[in-house]
Amino acid sequence: MSMIEMPDIGHKNGGPPPLTPILVTIPQAAAFIARGTSFVYQAIALGQIAAVKSDKRTLVVVDSLRAYAASLPPARIKPITRRKRSSSA
Repeated sequence: MSMIEMPDIGHKNGGPPPLTPILVTIPQAAAFIARGTSFVYQAIALGQIAAVKSDKRTLVVVDSLRAYAASLPPARIKPITRRKRSSSA
């Protein structure tokens, strides 16, 4: 998922471009960073991801998700080496 699905607001017929979200729900945040909702709650508790309250809803600040992703170390993946087949006599 590269973008969070948002309703199309007026871009057709020369209207303004669609809005980019600044706040998302916990499940949307989890999908955005490919993690579970429990991880998002834990990251909020640890201060790794920023969240705000709107009435009783907890909303995650999208920029904090981007900052979290940018802070992660690069993946180090070893190349796959194929074993040579041993010939049986």
